[in-house]
Amino acid sequence: MIYLIEFKNVKGFATRFFDVFGKNALFVFALSAFLPKGLALIRFENGLNEKGEMTYYTPWTWLYQKVFINIPGDPRLGSLLYALCVIAFMWFICWWMDKRKIYVKV
Repeated sequence: MIYLIEFKNVKGFATRFFDVFGKNALFVFALSAFLPKGLALIRFENGLNEKGEMTYYTPWTWLYQKVFINIPGDPRLGSLLYALCVIAFMWFICWWMDKRKIYVKV
């Protein structure tokens, strides 16, 4: 991708997709670590486990357990779609930042 984008100056959807991530690589790396930890502070009750203890969902686990795991067919399909949705969410944030010319640099 570096060869196509930087040296050959190829423009298109595929290069734009990776270009948006590349402009804020540090930010998306930090976001991928901090967002799940931050969302883990939000909890939904899941019910009692076999020991009689209350269990909880975080927004990430709720999305996976209630939406993506229930997709018909191969169970791996739900996992793949979940991963693609998380990537799309991260990309959208980076795209929004790029559109407003916000770049996180060291």
